[in-house]
Amino acid sequence: MPHLAVNGPRPSWIHLILLLVVCVVSAAAQRSTSTPDNNTSTSSTLPVPRKVTTTEASAAGKGKECWLSADSSYRDQLSLLLNTRNAKLVEVTVNLPGHPPYQLRDSLPHVYRPNLWIRSTSRQGRSLLMLDETYDLKSLTTLAIGVEKLEVNLTDHPIRCLRKFEDREEETLRIVRSSFLRDFADPNQNTRGSLSPDEHICSKHVEDDGGYAHFVYRCCRFDQDGEIVCLDVIEDNWIKVLLTLIIIIKVLVVLYSPMFLPETLYRIKYVAAQYLYHLPGPAMTLKVVVSEDPDQYGPQAKHKCVRLEELKNMEVFKTMVASSNWQTEKIYEVKVKDVRLSVKARRLLSKFTVPVSIKSILYNNLIRCRIRKLEPLKDCCNSNILGRFNPGIKMIKWHHCMKWFAGLCLMVLISTPWILRIYGYFTFEDITRDRQVEAAERLGLEIKYPGSIVLYLSPVHGLFIFIYIIFIIDSLVYGVLSKAMKEKFKHVARDCLRDMRERSRIAVVAWMTKLLVLPFTVFGVLGFLLFVPYLILLAVVTLPVAAFYIFPTLNLSIRLLINLFIFLCPDKLMNKCRSWHGKFSSVRERFSMHDVTANESFIQKHSYTRGGVLLQLVVILMVLISFWGGVLLQLVVILMVLISFWSVTLMLMEIVTFFVELLVYTFMGVIVNAGTILQYVTVLFLLFMYSKNTFSRVANLYQAYHGVIHRELLGLIKEEIDEVAKQEATDQENTAFIVQGESSSNTPKDVRPRIKIKENQPQWSTQGMLVFLDKYDTPYTPEKFFFETIDLNYFGCPGPIYTNVLAALWEFLKIVLFLLFIFIVVMAFGDAYQVSTTNQLLATVVGGFVPFLFRYIFVSDAGVGDIDTKSIQFITEFHRIINSYKQAWGVFDIVPVSYKEWDYKDDDVDAFDDTSPVDGNGNRSNFGPSNNVTGGGINGDPSDSISPLLDSTRNGQDGEFSRLEVGGDPGGLLSIRSSGMGGSTVISIDDSYPDVDIIVDVSTSKTRRFNALQSKGFEKGSTSMLDRTGHNPPIFKPSNPNIYV
Repeated sequence: MPHLAVNGPRPSWIHLILLLVVCVVSAAAQRSTSTPDNNTSTSSTLPVPRKVTTTEASAAGKGKECWLSADSSYRDQLSLLLNTRNAKLVEVTVNLPGHPPYQLRDSLPHVYRPNLWIRSTSRQGRSLLMLDETYDLKSLTTLAIGVEKLEVNLTDHPIRCLRKFEDREEETLRIVRSSFLRDFADPNQNTRGSLSPDEHICSKHVEDDGGYAHFVYRCCRFDQDGEIVCLDVIEDNWIKVLLTLIIIIKVLVVLYSPMFLPETLYRIKYVAAQYLYHLPGPAMTLKVVVSEDPDQYGPQAKHKCVRLEELKNMEVFKTMVASSNWQTEKIYEVKVKDVRLSVKARRLLSKFTVPVSIKSILYNNLIRCRIRKLEPLKDCCNSNILGRFNPGIKMIKWHHCMKWFAGLCLMVLISTPWILRIYGYFTFEDITRDRQVEAAERLGLEIKYPGSIVLYLSPVHGLFIFIYIIFIIDSLVYGVLSKAMKEKFKHVARDCLRDMRERSRIAVVAWMTKLLVLPFTVFGVLGFLLFVPYLILLAVVTLPVAAFYIFPTLNLSIRLLINLFIFLCPDKLMNKCRSWHGKFSSVRERFSMHDVTANESFIQKHSYTRGGVLLQLVVILMVLISFWGGVLLQLVVILMVLISFWSVTLMLMEIVTFFVELLVYTFMGVIVNAGTILQYVTVLFLLFMYSKNTFSRVANLYQAYHGVIHRELLGLIKEEIDEVAKQEATDQENTAFIVQGESSSNTPKDVRPRIKIKENQPQWSTQGMLVFLDKYDTPYTPEKFFFETIDLNYFGCPGPIYTNVLAALWEFLKIVLFLLFIFIVVMAFGDAYQVSTTNQLLATVVGGFVPFLFRYIFVSDAGVGDIDTKSIQFITEFHRIINSYKQAWGVFDIVPVSYKEWDYKDDDVDAFDDTSPVDGNGNRSNFGPSNNVTGGGINGDPSDSISPLLDSTRNGQDGEFSRLEVGGDPGGLLSIRSSGMGGSTVISIDDSYPDVDIIVDVSTSKTRRFNALQSKGFEKGSTSMLDRTGHNPPIFKPSNPNIYV
């Protein structure tokens, strides 16, 4: 018996990078909030002075020529912000009434925003100047705490004296800066203003950095000698490391973008798995016919008919019906012992999995529209959207509309990150970007690449418009494509994704290590002499191969390009490539390429004649009207996948980078302003903890119950499971088992599966198929069975999911109200009695844990309880639901034991203890001698050939029946009874059809037109039939005019 090691979740590269980012952010924030040992101006954020402007005395002397004064309320407002609100940064917007609007902009071209000046009161405030200008957006306003804004009107003295210095930028800058440092006081008063030694007046300047604009804040203050010292704010080392990590994340997102796609969409173990069902007892008999006219088998033929070219998988079955021994229009009895089922992973549940999480509940009920099965909504969801006013058009049910609406909502939900990214750009970043471009253009400089394509180009750039058009085309085309074309699209994408995902990167590393030590293996110690040149040669060979297998983006892109090359490459070039591939076989063996390239496979190119290629060109021109096909179809599919993939990668890089920056800046704001924010963070953390705990109790309830049901179900077929589980994993196959209840009174006599056709694929309709055992001995049960057992008529059952979820939601709402009350009380009394933020935080935490104490300490937890599986009521209900359980599974293939042409006389008549023929499925066949009815008579000698349609061999005696095919049609049989050479012939027509299980449709457009023409005229009891041999058939009047309808 094989064993599986249970491994815990492994941290991915993104988790490690984010953890490193958190550590760096903490260090950077701690460094920015720490208090320096002295009040000197030299620090990591403020380097040594780059320029000493002038002394206070000389500045005052020159200031008498021109100086600025502010409104009388400026000092009061500034004092309020600094002393009462503890502002760490004050952004002052200045206006110059009486001057042109762009007076300062024209006078100070090297200042980024001449109307905006910043007063920083601490090192923490200056650290904000190192960050991006949109830090308030990216930090979700957490870094904007303590940042205040102030607007002031300035007046120059003498009036309009600033206009004298329009061409002298340094003089204008000196006048404005010295006025701010003096708090806009009169220079004749010889005052130094209210700035402390650690406070600065800052403005952002534009510098020429090799033809590119470089924006830097320059902060000025008075030193101890009365000199004005200006310093440039440069990035802290920790900030540089943080920005470097963000760049690394961008690169990793590009290289690993396919890994963001859920595995459940393309991996075989999640998409579908094969399970073998071995029929116990005698082999089952299926009646199968290959026909060019499926309609001849009656009105129910459409529920049994499959198109051969659209049949997925079923390779053994298709080989059987395509063999030379199989003839069309003849019914064959196929003996079957093994059936391979195609089972989607989401339809099965392991012992430790229940679909009761919030995500599963929302997805199943809203996206998959299972909410329509609720009793209050069932009638409404199955009714027509037009109700009783439907004029006779096709009925559209409400739940179909809701599915479309849910799909639309899902698309909007998927697009929400990009919508938020665009909102952030147009609300904040676009304005900042325009200002930077304008400032750079004033000086004839260019803007550097900001690290974001959206910020560099804008979301309405031609590149992004092209991407939007690609997505719209993909959506529209995918919506109008036929199902076969969609399958082709999925096939190409899934194959590439599977090959990309299921290649072991450890094997690649092992291969590189093996080659790296090869010189020492061959030459021993002398390998050190050859190691350097060998290493260069090895790098040329191994690095491209390693990059292909290690980085999923390169892997998927190159696979798509290889498939594209296969379909575009001429046959002559393909032959040359094959010859080169053979010549380099020795090189591949030397480098052990087989270790990493084993089992590589690509889509094979089909050969087409010149006429076929021309036909494919015509088909491509008609693609929007009809369908796609052939080589050019594959070309279009691969190009669409490749372009869409890179478009998604580009947008995904921007989205992930944007949200990583949001996380980094927000986390930094929480650390910097911990005293103010932690109270809110604590409440949010408590809400998250209680919500997870409340709804986890619901999941645990159903998990415990599912474990009991799972154990009891396996106990009913323990011997069968043990027999299969004894095999080794290499020999054991995934196996399905049918479980039959023993104690229920309504156990059906016939539980053998039946075939039905759904969406052109065979479905195996089973009764009691409840256990699926994979080759690693992991048992699964159907998800549908879980939902049917949770509401058994037994007191220990948990009941419907929605009732427990609503109860949990009500309990959670009560906790939310209590936490809200605690938070309001703490905030109100904290402000009233000047309680410190630390004490407020402690009070919030203590009050928030009160619901936890009541739930786990003062009130005993009843738990999920134990279910008495020996109870008569439980056993009866459990076996009743087992025996009534029915579900259809997709058929992967049918493995026949033998087949022969069907003869109704050989049908098994003992299965139902009567004379009605039955097939191997246990289906009664009404096709028998007792079903004949008498039709009209035809005069003439029966020895004459009345028609090839009615061909009598005259082997029977007078008064006996001879069964003949009507026009080669086994669907309608004639019985001819003659009463001698001169007597009349009576034609009897069966009014039933042979009970066929699978009808394989091999009709072409030509045969379908012929069949449609042949079926015309069957009206009012008079029929004109066309014989397929081209002869003129007789005209007769059938007893049942609807038998051919």
